[in-house]
Amino acid sequence: MSLLHAGIYHLIQSARGEPVAQILKELRDSQWWSLDRLRSLQLRKLQKVMSAAAQAPHYRSSWPTETTSSGRLPQASDLARLPLLEKEHLRESPDAVRVPGDHGPLNVHVTTGSSGVPLRVFRSRRASAAGRACQIRGREWYGLRLGDPQVLFGGLALESQGRARARLIDTLMNRTRLSPFDLSEDRLADCVTLIRKKRPRFLYGYPSALAMLAAHVERIGGGGQLGLRVVQSSSERLYQHRREVIQRAFQCPVADEYGAAEVSILAMECPSGSMHVVSENVYIEITDEAGRPVPEGQDGDVVVTDLNNLAAPLVRYRLGDRARMVPGACLCGRGLPRIEVLEGTAFGLLQLPDGRTVSGVVFYFLAESLIMKPDAGLREIILIRRGNHFEANAVPRAGGNPRHAEELRHRLAEILGPGASVEVKLVNRIDRRGGDKYRILFDEEP
Repeated sequence: MSLLHAGIYHLIQSARGEPVAQILKELRDSQWWSLDRLRSLQLRKLQKVMSAAAQAPHYRSSWPTETTSSGRLPQASDLARLPLLEKEHLRESPDAVRVPGDHGPLNVHVTTGSSGVPLRVFRSRRASAAGRACQIRGREWYGLRLGDPQVLFGGLALESQGRARARLIDTLMNRTRLSPFDLSEDRLADCVTLIRKKRPRFLYGYPSALAMLAAHVERIGGGGQLGLRVVQSSSERLYQHRREVIQRAFQCPVADEYGAAEVSILAMECPSGSMHVVSENVYIEITDEAGRPVPEGQDGDVVVTDLNNLAAPLVRYRLGDRARMVPGACLCGRGLPRIEVLEGTAFGLLQLPDGRTVSGVVFYFLAESLIMKPDAGLREIILIRRGNHFEANAVPRAGGNPRHAEELRHRLAEILGPGASVEVKLVNRIDRRGGDKYRILFDEEP
């Protein structure tokens, strides 16, 4: 069945103009290249990205004239002379990084991250294919094949159209999707029953939800008999205590994945424990606050340039995460450089008044579903908890639908359940600073 699902997948992706199979073949080879050869590939790709980006309005107005005139870099390190692209630039004007001309159909990625602030990014079909191929390659490191049965613990859309699309994709991918929104004991027991029935080769999802499931499995036993080859985590920081409980419960390796909706996969963890940067797809700099690169091994901000998206290039894009590059080669023998992610998105878990535990990701999906409606009345949302009282601050959108504020209150009440009081306040602005810039849920003293 895996071969059938893989064949269908590649046919569909090829029809969409996403050459996943071709890129995957190239990636299987390039992972064993030397670091010098990978850097040469990056420089060649950077030259193409720079040439394209020099035509986009944002870069034409923010880069030095000599850069936009030539659109070339003598060497990759010269990239550091250019200004950073901040999230605020994309929020205010996502079209400003688009390159004039016909680049074929584009994939539109809409995300609020964990911030409750909308962000829309355009990606070429080839760039999207490169991200998908990279994820498949990373799973192959653990003996997984495209089309192997899997259980996805997360990524559940709240609106009916999104759910219908997810069901179709899951069928094609031989994937079963479980909701991370309800992590009560009864629901976790249902999840284990389903996993025993489906016999997936691997689990994939948010570390917070996977750790809750693992703790439940530890209590009831039998995790080693589920037949899992690996548990793969994504979208949140994988803390060590979560890794340990997942490994103990399921008696298999835990592989972390580092990515961002704006640029897809950035790094994948190998069986030797290294987080390998996908150098064929991205050029990563670790910088200080001013955007100056720091020495290898030093902590700093993650700044990324997408090496495949020539339709709407992201050049020196500051993600909002912190990391450091790890010196030295990996025992696995791959030439891909290594990175250690220090800070990133953490949705966390929330204990509700009725005794349930939910993943904080539910509020991210709620914010996204409201903010991205065609007639959206809200453009930014944060949630403040004070004991059993939840206050949602929402910034209205000019000319938007005012009913969405009431819909926000109603849907929050459904999620939070009995015992929680909900209030929605419309505010002119939400002040964010420092580490608060990319959060949606705040816990304050009552």
